[in-house]
Amino acid sequence: GYSMYPRGDRAGFERQWLGRFAAIDIDSEQAFVAEYPEQALSEGKLAAPDGVFYRVKIGSVGAFKTARLVPNANPRIV
Repeated sequence: GYSMYPRGDRAGFERQWLGRFAAIDIDSEQAFVAEYPEQALSEGKLAAPDGVFYRVKIGSVGAFKTARLVPNANPRIV
């Protein structure tokens, strides 16, 4: 599912989605929540094919880093 990652209510967001995975578009801050990390990222990529996503298990310290691959350049790790 899709959710806007709240700036002021992180605790409420985490209570609602605890244990699931989120792929968060770093530009729009839209969070795509799913049971599995690959599923969350797939949902995000459908909505924003060129987006760069930060993936995290909700309620945990960051679990993944995502790279944006740019032709003829070094990948940007975010």
